[in-house]
Amino acid sequence: MSGEILSEEAYRKLVARCSARELCESEVRDKLRNWSVSRVDEDRIVEQLYNERYIDENRYAQAFTNDKFRFDGWGRIKIGYTLRQKAIDALTVSQALQAIDEIEYRDALLRILKSKMRSLKAMPQEMQREKLMRFAMSRGFEPNLICESLKELSLECEIGSEI
Repeated sequence: MSGEILSEEAYRKLVARCSARELCESEVRDKLRNWSVSRVDEDRIVEQLYNERYIDENRYAQAFTNDKFRFDGWGRIKIGYTLRQKAIDALTVSQALQAIDEIEYRDALLRILKSKMRSLKAMPQEMQREKLMRFAMSRGFEPNLICESLKELSLECEIGSEI
């Protein structure tokens, strides 16, 4: 009987968490495992959360993509990689990434590069270009877009030399 109480308590805690912020299935399952909920109860709780729409992978992927792009300055590569690590299916990841406005995406990359460039003013242009390329790639932006943005900033770029 005590296992059933633990299961109900875990369900209530997860409903509260899912009401406060989006969670994906893998995060919910991790939480349940940390609480030592049995596999049978884990499956039942996850199914119930899906049925009551507390968990929705599409909604989660959209929210995660939006937050990481807007607030953390992540690019599509890093966002997609992280979503796949959370066991979100490829189609859902692709749809979430396509929802990012292309003009806004390019503007964000340019803004990030300009901001980083201010801290590199004392360096030779060649070194600036390499550091900016590495920096933008670590944020998850695509190399061809980085080069286009660096050209806009008057820093010539050759794809392959920094990658």
